[in-house]
Amino acid sequence: MRLEAGDTSGGTALILRLDLDRAWRLDPDQRAAVELDAARLRARSQADAAFAGGLMGGGEDGAVRTRALEGTRTVAGHVCRGYQLTGPSVQMVVWVAEDLPVGVEAFADFLEWSGASRSMGGLLARIRALPGFPLQTRTRVEVLGEIRETVSTVTTIDVGPQPRELFEVPAGWRVEAEAPAAPQEGDPE
Repeated sequence: MRLEAGDTSGGTALILRLDLDRAWRLDPDQRAAVELDAARLRARSQADAAFAGGLMGGGEDGAVRTRALEGTRTVAGHVCRGYQLTGPSVQMVVWVAEDLPVGVEAFADFLEWSGASRSMGGLLARIRALPGFPLQTRTRVEVLGEIRETVSTVTTIDVGPQPRELFEVPAGWRVEAEAPAAPQEGDPE
């Protein structure tokens, strides 16, 4: 997986190789790649997902309802159908493309790695049942009495074989080890 900011080009990127259990943060200005501790990144992601899921009540199995939305929307050049998922403290609108040769399971693989799958409960089960790959999500949650809204949109999707070099540290770049994290309160010594 390669993650980049959608509104800029040539900026930093995160390469996450789930198959190798390795991750790098690319800095094109410095022509450097910082190798991240993938186990620590995963553990932090899982802890954050569990905390967020607990706050927004996503773990409430069976309490989430799905409703198909009328009409379609084009996202990243693909016609998508919309679905509204509603739970006790979360509302999500998901636009899925059914014409892609990959389904929601590819998305779920990342959710499994990140730990989000364990904290989402009934919400994830409803997402897994959607007929296609999510290209846009809008999530509205109530957290500690405040409404929070997040929108995630895929802006470009290239179907088919991808250049291998997109998922590797560029040739000639300096590779640095991630600086050790400062101990956090409650961390084992």
